[in-house]
Amino acid sequence: MSDALDELFSGTLQTPKDTRLQPSTAAIEPVAGNVLRELPIDLLEDFPADKHPFRPYTQEKLEALRRDISERGIIQPLIVRPLNEHRYQIISGHNRRTAAKAAGYTVLPCIVRHLDDDEAVLQMISTNLQQRLDLRFSEKAFAYKMQMEALKRQAGRPSKENVSQVGTQKRSDEIMAEQSGESRNQIQRYIRLTYLVPTLLDRVDEREIGFTIGETLSYLNAQSQQNVENFFFSQQHMGIDQRTADKLRELEQSGELTEERLRETFLSSLVKPLRKIRIEYKSVKQYFTADTTEKEIQETIQKALKLYFSEKAQE
Repeated sequence: MSDALDELFSGTLQTPKDTRLQPSTAAIEPVAGNVLRELPIDLLEDFPADKHPFRPYTQEKLEALRRDISERGIIQPLIVRPLNEHRYQIISGHNRRTAAKAAGYTVLPCIVRHLDDDEAVLQMISTNLQQRLDLRFSEKAFAYKMQMEALKRQAGRPSKENVSQVGTQKRSDEIMAEQSGESRNQIQRYIRLTYLVPTLLDRVDEREIGFTIGETLSYLNAQSQQNVENFFFSQQHMGIDQRTADKLRELEQSGELTEERLRETFLSSLVKPLRKIRIEYKSVKQYFTADTTEKEIQETIQKALKLYFSEKAQE
């Protein structure tokens, strides 16, 4: 293996900040059927936005990544695929590209892989799911949906090696479960969130609506979901628990999910409206890790309040 490749995979390759390469760049060395190259940033195009469910890093995270690259260099190469003779599409490494450019880099180490559209989608999703630990519910939801659709398309195409094996291939959600470590049911529950209208999906991301409640509401049609958004959040500022979500599904199934019926059901003297104190997740997320559940957050806040008022009483 060449010295340049040894340096790259040991994490010591530093791309010179004043390097200016011509569009035609020579391969360094083939690696397991792929090609490792140093490519000018200007030749790298973003993955199509409508096929990329992951949000860019925040400015704070990008700045931290920029400082790390300035100090240690590009430890992990980007993964790209060729679009034509001199253009490449980023499969993995959008944030590294952005941070490296801010650090003054003009060329980046890239692993070039020849992938079709579905292979590119699967590679992009797999890499992000493995590397990102703070994904929003919506990001995982759309990622799983796109992954399942790509796998189904692949399963529908005969295998070049053995056409007779196509009928015995595993289900798409079985493959995804093996790769992600999550159950098939959980993957399907995530995908259900993609049927939420954007405003309700945002509330799930911000933990104003629980994951399971969001899944239940996803079975309502778009108009019914909008009625729920307007009534509970815009007008009444009420929370939605699982019992309420189940009742909303019953109302829609009977064709009664109208604003008038919502008022009769949830604001009548016979049924007291649910009272919830809402705390925006972003105001407390600094105290919790990304995998902390909503229940654990509630319990922690309750304990903190109990301790606060206990000390207050002793003053």
